[in-house]
Amino acid sequence: MHFIFVVSFVILASSVLDTQGLNPNCTLPWDDGPCRARIPSFYFDHVTKKCHVFMYGGCGGNGNNFETQEECLEKCRE
Repeated sequence: MHFIFVVSFVILASSVLDTQGLNPNCTLPWDDGPCRARIPSFYFDHVTKKCHVFMYGGCGGNGNNFETQEECLEKCRE
């Protein structure tokens, strides 16, 4: 039981420390927003450390939304 607790703590601590240097927007989940424009955009996945394409609705959403993959990587790579 103690071993499982220690392993869980180490995994949790490493994931928290891994995101400390990131732009806070880069840790947000992708959010396409309430509109339906379907604009190809990119979001940063802080777990895989990669930018992925998604269809942005054109309004709302959050700061994890970039026009190009290059912009996404520039803002979110450590």
